[in-house]
Amino acid sequence: MREDVKVSVDLEAEDTLAVRLRSLQMEGSRPEAPVRDALERQTRAILDRVTYLDGSLALIEVDGVSNAVLIRAAKPVEGRFVQVVLRNGNSIKVEGHGAPVHLSRENYEKLREELIGLLS
Repeated sequence: MREDVKVSVDLEAEDTLAVRLRSLQMEGSRPEAPVRDALERQTRAILDRVTYLDGSLALIEVDGVSNAVLIRAAKPVEGRFVQVVLRNGNSIKVEGHGAPVHLSRENYEKLREELIGLLS
């Protein structure tokens, strides 16, 4: 794992095959590119490549004043949904709302690596 990316994880449960993720937050260095460009790149990558979080994700809101992007599950199921918040091009938070997100261990590791790569 990259040393310049701080990772905070809140798991409800885990075993060798799967995890129940409450939240995953990562923070890296300020991007060298303009913040808006970094947010656009991160948003595109998450929408295109992170396809294993309880269904597809959709862009909900872009806030240019606070340099934040809100992405959520396209179709919440029984009040449960995944939310991803990007801030300032150097912070990514994934949360399960209504219930933790159930992920295979393989997809959990894939998610961690993908997000760390986006903060590079």
